[in-house]
Amino acid sequence: MNPLAAAAYRAAPIWTQNLLLSLYGWKLERERYGGRYQEFRERLEQQQWQSHDQIVAWQEERLRAIVAHAYEHVPYYRRIFDERKLTPADVRTTADLGKLPLLTKADIRQHFDDLRSRTVPAARLKTGHTSGTTGTPLTVGYDDATVWMTYAVFDRHYQWAGASLANPPDRIAVARGNVIVPLAQRRPPFWRMNRAQNQLMLSSFHLSKANLPAYFEALREFRPAVMDGYPSTLYVLAKYLQNRGETFPVRTVISSSETLYDFQRAVIEERFCCRMFDYYAAAERVVFSGECDRHEGHHVAMEYGLAEVVDESGQPLPAGTEGRLVGTSLHNMAMPLLRYVTSDWSAIEPHRCSCGRGLQVMADVTTKAEDLLTLADGRLISPSVLTHPFKPLDCIEGSQIVQTARDAVEVRLIPGPAYTDAHTRHLVSELQARLGDDVRIEVRMVEALENAPNGKFKWVTSHVPLGV
Repeated sequence: MNPLAAAAYRAAPIWTQNLLLSLYGWKLERERYGGRYQEFRERLEQQQWQSHDQIVAWQEERLRAIVAHAYEHVPYYRRIFDERKLTPADVRTTADLGKLPLLTKADIRQHFDDLRSRTVPAARLKTGHTSGTTGTPLTVGYDDATVWMTYAVFDRHYQWAGASLANPPDRIAVARGNVIVPLAQRRPPFWRMNRAQNQLMLSSFHLSKANLPAYFEALREFRPAVMDGYPSTLYVLAKYLQNRGETFPVRTVISSSETLYDFQRAVIEERFCCRMFDYYAAAERVVFSGECDRHEGHHVAMEYGLAEVVDESGQPLPAGTEGRLVGTSLHNMAMPLLRYVTSDWSAIEPHRCSCGRGLQVMADVTTKAEDLLTLADGRLISPSVLTHPFKPLDCIEGSQIVQTARDAVEVRLIPGPAYTDAHTRHLVSELQARLGDDVRIEVRMVEALENAPNGKFKWVTSHVPLGV
């Protein structure tokens, strides 16, 4: 919503908020699932079963079209090509991408207008925004085709999970960072209804022990087929069920936008009585990946964007090696982003999934590179490594790790009734076994954990610059 509409929404009574939210959902429905959406959806259904080589050939055909368009109509890229004495004929395959420089957030901010295709008037450019988790929000431009392809990819992921976003949508309970309930509100309902998209929108900002019973009353009345949200928010809901010895069966759970840790997945799947299907979607609309029912990694939507994993100098890394995730849009003619550097880390896996799809498989994404710990000896520690000491400790209601210096880590805990000093000793010992004895580990008990301003939760936060 624009600022004026958002202000009107906040001031409205609840029944009007439900109506406004539904009207806005109807508007989004028309934008996302009109035009060429169905064409793209049918293409995705067919192409996923092609061989890997066939999909790569199609990718490179799209790459050549994007590069030629960028050279002819995008001032920024005409300048880049001319400076490097390149023509579109020099960038024809994925192996040729290294001839082009990486595109950073700073480049987009500095050259936003020059990155816009001159075939699209500035007034008609659609814009979207990254969440700003890194403290550096970003605006990017795109066109209608990018929107249609994005939601065709989303709906394919939902289909893999046994659900549907469109035509018709399933009953979906959404638990994300949307501020759909005024933060000052103290009494239920802490949710709103988007009837156009069949969604019960749950506030992620009111999930206290006192409020959680009301959430589940609303969920039982709504009877969702799908729970869709941030892993951390879904975990809070699942943990409530676990503490009460209850379950809330749904058909599927879909998560994204944060790193999904295995301790979260275990509780969520147990309490919602189904499998989780995690996906990764770069807000800049250059990379999308998601799990199929085999759960052997994230399939890269190669029809959507071209994914690379590179080192800090921009050189491609071999399969199986973790590095910076870079994406190239294959549909965005309004603002082509070639070799855009995301804030995330992953690896392209050397294997294919046993499901038979020809799509690349990507390792779990570490969302935001600053969530890696940088130690004094130069080691980068992935958050996934740090989950293991916590696995046997059901007596912890919540946890968060904050690195304050290269040799200092603070563990913030919400302890349960059964938590003892022995558990603290276990955590310190097991974490030092992974980080080293020269890292000071302080365990601090807290009543609440900190969320970012956008409502996202970061289990691991480092205030130390990356040592690469």
